[in-house]
Amino acid sequence: MTEIDNGLKDVAEIRSMMERSSKFLSLSGLSGIGAGIVAFIGWGWTTWYLGSRFGPGTDAVANHQDVLLIMLASVLVVSAAVAVSMFFSWRLARKRGLPIWNTTAKETLSALLIPLAAGGVFCVILVREGAYAMIPSAMLVFYGMALTSAGKFTVGDIRILGLCEIALGLAAGLLPGFGLWFWIAGFGLLHIVYGILMYAKYEK
Repeated sequence: MTEIDNGLKDVAEIRSMMERSSKFLSLSGLSGIGAGIVAFIGWGWTTWYLGSRFGPGTDAVANHQDVLLIMLASVLVVSAAVAVSMFFSWRLARKRGLPIWNTTAKETLSALLIPLAAGGVFCVILVREGAYAMIPSAMLVFYGMALTSAGKFTVGDIRILGLCEIALGLAAGLLPGFGLWFWIAGFGLLHIVYGILMYAKYEK
């Protein structure tokens, strides 16, 4: 019986080592919460800037100047969210004794950046064509695709988040007057809910 127990223990250790080498396991749930909070701050600034033009069912993103400023705010929000995510991921990696920057982390980043870069170019095309109301939809869909792509190299739960982002993005495309509301639901609320669930499941 002891030999069987030792064998099972060895198998479990080998499986854990293989998982550590093939998966990026330093993604903290606090990263999702932090990213969601940053998104809410960006949304708050946007609603203040748009003022009376912003509301459910209104075409708040109505002119070229508004779009450029909102896209700049989105870039700042994403940059701040990435910085917050990197900090909490680094802290979790140090706590678990895992490397934060290895081959798997590079593959995860590459899987994220390719769809995000494509989405950024597509949003620029939408601006050029004056299809402003479709920009929140495009952002959510391409971001969701990035998450599902990266899910291969990290915890599988992130793919569920990605599918939810895609669903919200498609809904935003069908209801363009509510685009910014879907944007905050995807980048703000979903991130916070996901972060809480991830923290409870993997870190508590």
